[in-house]
Amino acid sequence: MESRIGISVLITLIIVFCSFGTAQDEFDIALFFPGELGGVNPIEPPIREGMERVSEEFENVTLRLVEGGPASNWESTLMALVASGQYELIITFTDGMPQVIENINALFPEQRYVLLDSAAPELENVYSVVYSDEELGFLAGVVAGLLAADEETSRDVAEPTVGLLAGTSYPQMDLRIHPGFEAGAAFVAPEAQALYAVVGDWNNPNRARDLALNMFSRGATALLAVTGGGDAGIHRAAAESDGYVIAVNTNQNDLQPGVIVASVLKRLDNTIFNVVETALAGELPYGTVETAGIASDAISVAQDEHYEEHVPQAVREEVTRIEEAVRAGEIDVTQLVEEQLQQ
Repeated sequence: MESRIGISVLITLIIVFCSFGTAQDEFDIALFFPGELGGVNPIEPPIREGMERVSEEFENVTLRLVEGGPASNWESTLMALVASGQYELIITFTDGMPQVIENINALFPEQRYVLLDSAAPELENVYSVVYSDEELGFLAGVVAGLLAADEETSRDVAEPTVGLLAGTSYPQMDLRIHPGFEAGAAFVAPEAQALYAVVGDWNNPNRARDLALNMFSRGATALLAVTGGGDAGIHRAAAESDGYVIAVNTNQNDLQPGVIVASVLKRLDNTIFNVVETALAGELPYGTVETAGIASDAISVAQDEHYEEHVPQAVREEVTRIEEAVRAGEIDVTQLVEEQLQQ
C-alpha cells in the first residue's frame, strides 16, 4: 500500500515538474514597430522575414508584431504592451525609441528590450545593436568603383567616377558612410574620383534629381542614394542618364531593375534571428551596445535575379570575394576608413 502511495506521489511530482518545465520553456516576444504596418516602410519586409525564420526554428517562441502608429502614439502603445506583463522580451527599432523606453522604465524597470539600429547604452535593461555604417558605405563604394572601372558598365574607364548623395550632413554620414564609400571605391579602383553632394533635407526629389544629373554629366557611372524621400529623384536622373543607382538598408532592386542595380542591406532578418537565439540561451548582454557588420551577416549586398542580370559576373564575383575577405578579417574596413578621414 505504502509503495503504491509512494509511486502515485512520484508520478504526481513528475507531472507537475514537467508541466512547470513546459510553461517555463515558452518564450513570448513582441516586436514593436515604430510606424504603420502594411505600407511602404522598407524595414517591414526584413522584420517579417526574421520573424518567419524564428517561428520555423523555435517552436517554443511566440512572436507578435505590434504597430506603433505615429510617433505621438509610441509611448502609450508600448506602455500598454509592457503593462500587460506578457512578454519576456520586446524588440524595437530606430533612434526614436531610447527616450520612450527610458520614460517607461520609470514604471516598469524590469522589462527587457532589444533595440536594433539605435543605441541606449545607459539603460541596463536594453541590449542595443547598431549596424556598421563604415562597412555599409565601404561595400557600396566597392560596387560603385567596380562598375565604374568595368568596360561593360563604365561611362569612362580611363577616368572612373562614382558619387554619393546624402539627404543632410550628420555624424554617421560625415564620419562613417561617406569615408567608407570613398575607401571602398579607392580599394577597387584607386584612380576613381568620388563625388559628393548634400540635398539639404530628406524629402526633396527635385533637388536630388538635379544634383544627380550634375554628377552623371560629370561622368559618374553609379551613385549611392542616401536621401530618403529624395531617392526617387535620383532614380529618375539615372534613368534619364543611363546611369546606375546603389540603394541602402533594404533590397530596392525590383523598384527599377537595371537602374537600381545593387542594394547594400542592413540584415534585420538575420539580426532578429540571432538575437532570439541568444536570448533563449540566456546570453544577451543587457546594458551593452554591439556593432554588427559583415562578419555577423548583418551587412551584405542583396543577391537576386536583378543583381545577377544587370551587374556583370566579374563585378559580382569580386564583390563576393571582398565580402568574404572582410568576414575573415583580411580586410580591416575600420582602418581603411580612418586612413580616408586623414586624407
